[in-house]
Amino acid sequence: MTQGDVELKVLRLPIYTGVVVSLLALIAAPLTGSQAILLDGFFNLVYLITGIFTYRVGTLLRRGASRRFPFGYAPLEPLVNLIKSLLIAGVSMLSVWYATSSLFEGGTDIKFGGALLYAFVSAAITIGMAAYVWLRYRHMKSPLVQGDLAARAIDALTAFGALLAFVIAYLLQAYGHTQAARYVDPILTLALVAMTVGIPWSLGKGALAELLYMAPPPSETDPIESKVRQALQALPLAALDIRTVRIGRSWEVMIHAQLQSDAHMDTHAADTCRKCLEAELLSQHSQLRPVLVFSYDAPEPLH
Repeated sequence: MTQGDVELKVLRLPIYTGVVVSLLALIAAPLTGSQAILLDGFFNLVYLITGIFTYRVGTLLRRGASRRFPFGYAPLEPLVNLIKSLLIAGVSMLSVWYATSSLFEGGTDIKFGGALLYAFVSAAITIGMAAYVWLRYRHMKSPLVQGDLAARAIDALTAFGALLAFVIAYLLQAYGHTQAARYVDPILTLALVAMTVGIPWSLGKGALAELLYMAPPPSETDPIESKVRQALQALPLAALDIRTVRIGRSWEVMIHAQLQSDAHMDTHAADTCRKCLEAELLSQHSQLRPVLVFSYDAPEPLH
């Protein structure tokens, strides 16, 4: 089984569990009256929709470039993660609104027996799935799986927090603290949003940076650019301009080599340099595409 096959398998399995948990949540929420369960159901519904889209993108990435996408499907990876982060943020803001309204109205009455049963089943499924995706992600560098892992982490935290809170609320109600138990659900909803707010932010910020062709941090680009300089150091160059961006799992390296005015290079020599450079870079980065341009004109300066 190739790494691409493993990636698709990792992306496919959460779709099945997402269907199960979403249906359970959307059935349990009206029966128990819990906003936290409704939040969990919406989260899973978002993950289900984006999971199907993510799986589709994973299959497209295996095809390479086409006439419709002459530079490949790499931009779809950060696009999926950006959409996912925006949907999660939208569901979170809606949940904050309902939870705050519930607090001002004196809390929420919940049937804790059904809520506990749902929370236990949901926690078992989602925590198990998050652990599975995390174990797989450790052995592959896939932005799609990384985005899915972020979704699984939020899902698992939401389910575990709901289970813990419903246990506390059940005990409060059992010992006669009925009014305090009414506030558990809205407080839980706000706590879950606070716990997970950083994940869609970091996921969306990174995806947007890739879509805008922003330069990655020097810690990631310096090793690549150092390899380029080493490969071209024997050439009679007056200047060398290297611009590196990452889009999903793919790297784009644009290299403008300015030859000295008295230097001479024919097409065969330029092709030889390009092939040597590609071999050097691809030996360490399989998803990298260098573009090497020779000229006697100075590179356009960056501001």
